[in-house]
Amino acid sequence: MWTEHRVAARALVAVCVMVSAVAVTTQAEFPFVRDRGRSTVEFNDKQVHVVASYDYSQRHHDSRWLLIQIAASAKKNMVIQRDWIALRTADDREFALATQARVGEDIGAVQQLLQNASTTRHDTTSYFNQRDRVDDLRLFRLPFGNVVHTNFVVDNDHVIAGDLLFEAPTGRWAAGTYALVVRHEGGQAQLPIRLN
Repeated sequence: MWTEHRVAARALVAVCVMVSAVAVTTQAEFPFVRDRGRSTVEFNDKQVHVVASYDYSQRHHDSRWLLIQIAASAKKNMVIQRDWIALRTADDREFALATQARVGEDIGAVQQLLQNASTTRHDTTSYFNQRDRVDDLRLFRLPFGNVVHTNFVVDNDHVIAGDLLFEAPTGRWAAGTYALVVRHEGGQAQLPIRLN
């Protein structure tokens, strides 16, 4: 009986060591990042605060489109350009945000993605103190939607929140860990996006 307990205890220790190794690896690869659940991550350094959630896309990435919800603020007023946001692979290839033209060309698939994801959306603004002052991130336009912006302003008094869409060049996203890169005037935020 004691032997069974020792085996179970050793197995438990081995699992704890593996989980700790993953956490240390994540911190080394993605400094200033905290996991906030299975598919929500938070970056917070001395310059910017970014939260990304990708619950639907984490398990449903076998299509052309990938959806990531994002919210952001900054310690000081700064502008973030649309083309400063990218998704990076483990081998350092970067995919820019989808263009408005591509979203318009494949609007049926994009609307289907957004509808399918509607039941798994996460309130990314809930991680911010200034959540009563939220501005809409307008990087994409759906039919009858608002004007598309090429940049957005973040500061310490407001949160910007909305959707990011990325298009897979191969028609589907492979499983693995990607980095959501949000460049800004003082550096960049990198958040892990883990697709199962």
